[in-house]
Amino acid sequence: MAVERPPEKSLLSRYLPILDWLPGYKWGDDLRWDLIAGLTVWALLVPEAMAYAGIAGVPPEAGLYTAPLALLGYAIFGTSRQLFVGPSSTVAIVSASVVGGIVAASGADFWTVTSWLAIVTGIVLVVLGLARMGWVSNFMARPVLDGFIIGLAITIAVGQLDKMFGIESEGANTIREFGSILRQFPDWDVPTMIVGFASLAVLFLMHKYTPRIPAALTVVIGSILLSAIFGFEDLGIHIVGEIPAGLPPLGIPTWPEGVPLGDLVLGALAVTIVAYAESLAAAKTYARKHNYVVDPNQELIGLGVANLGAGISKGFVVDGSLSKTAAGDGAGQKTQMAGLAAAILTIVTLLFLTGLFFNLPEATLGAIVVHAVWNLIDFDKLKRMWHVRKEDFWAASFALVGVLVFGVLEGILIGIVLSLLILIYRASFPSSTELGHVDVDGRNTYVSLTEFPQAAETPGVVVYRFNADLIFSNADYFGESVVRMLYESDPPGRVAVIDCEMMADMDMTGAARLSELVSELRERDVDVRLARLHGPAQKVADRFGVLDEIGEDHIHLTVAGAVRAAQAEFF
Repeated sequence: MAVERPPEKSLLSRYLPILDWLPGYKWGDDLRWDLIAGLTVWALLVPEAMAYAGIAGVPPEAGLYTAPLALLGYAIFGTSRQLFVGPSSTVAIVSASVVGGIVAASGADFWTVTSWLAIVTGIVLVVLGLARMGWVSNFMARPVLDGFIIGLAITIAVGQLDKMFGIESEGANTIREFGSILRQFPDWDVPTMIVGFASLAVLFLMHKYTPRIPAALTVVIGSILLSAIFGFEDLGIHIVGEIPAGLPPLGIPTWPEGVPLGDLVLGALAVTIVAYAESLAAAKTYARKHNYVVDPNQELIGLGVANLGAGISKGFVVDGSLSKTAAGDGAGQKTQMAGLAAAILTIVTLLFLTGLFFNLPEATLGAIVVHAVWNLIDFDKLKRMWHVRKEDFWAASFALVGVLVFGVLEGILIGIVLSLLILIYRASFPSSTELGHVDVDGRNTYVSLTEFPQAAETPGVVVYRFNADLIFSNADYFGESVVRMLYESDPPGRVAVIDCEMMADMDMTGAARLSELVSELRERDVDVRLARLHGPAQKVADRFGVLDEIGEDHIHLTVAGAVRAAQAEFF
């Protein structure tokens, strides 16, 4: 099935994607499905938003404040028809880490700094989108991001155990916090544990056997009723208590005194890397499913406006939620009208339903968070990496351990450094191989001797393929590889045929090294021929004078032609 490509857009509709779908909205056919999807996501959103507020270190109502304008902002500026943007466990803990460090140094109000982090994150995302920097989603290597997410999920889960055990845990990192929980074994509160782990068990059972019923909302309602009937608060079980009713307090908060803007910008960049990578992955997943494309640059703007909306609503940072997006899509969502419906239902909740949550046990909120991140603790990904590419396994493992041992922000930094090191290493030492010939349908075809050991070598001629652009980071490696392959061949090669098919580009350092290699080998009576040199690499080699140095008769269209010419001249 062909992917639906959008037509040329006006400048206004490019930056306001809602102008593309709203005028042609099918109020009869699509509205019913979008309302059902909005109601389905609302049933997940309300309990999870309050739970994620606890992760972010702010009161439960902050989670509800976060959602409406975030959903509205993305519906207007986002390009995904299915993505739900709102509070999430991943960015909530990044927010808590950033804000915790800032507050510890400045003494500023935690909630105010949290909202300002959302605003600054929104500004950063919008600026990146206007600068068309959607490629930043690739800044962290996928294996590193996977390891980071696993470590983050473990950190989130461990951070909720104190609610489920009825204690106060402490620790500079996840491992120490878990140790603190174990050391307090005599103080574990049995009634709280019963509520927390019973809630968790019901969540897992409903997810498995009744997936179409909103498990989180069901567990919340059930625990509230039981709490009111049996007096959980009198049993020493902590409850949420009063949640203020009313609309979110809109407006730009007062700047927190003593907080440097640079600290918030650095924190916002950390949020941006994680939030955008997760959001774009979810958006692309469902765009492929429904055969349309999303604009990565406009997604930055949509996510940025969503964060701005969350910040001025006294909320915290948001990103695209894969679980809520999956729930909406499963319920038949057609457009972002579903997000608008969920936003309206959240406002209704704030106006009229907050009193219903008074008796909600905090242990149940902890269980909801643990259940939400459980599937992210996917060690099967690490197993696959080990079998597919061990370098990726170690990169992911270092990122995972970095989060657990050093903390979330440090884990992000480790992830970025690892990604850059992987990029540098792979650019500096790309794969290369010696080629041999096999007969394919009567034609002499050159293939890798590593992959096809049955291929035949040509005595005295070494055919070498370099599987990358020839640039400054790998130029020396390229030259050393050619020389080594010549002298390791039996008998030693008298002709080097360099297959340039995979060498799409070349910089001046690469051209200089190729020129040096030609001179070096000819001094040793080794002839050099190039095959399948094309595109930008050919232009640079020509302008640098390498082609004149090699000679026009030593530049060939095919590897077979280069080998035949060498055989005719030397053998």
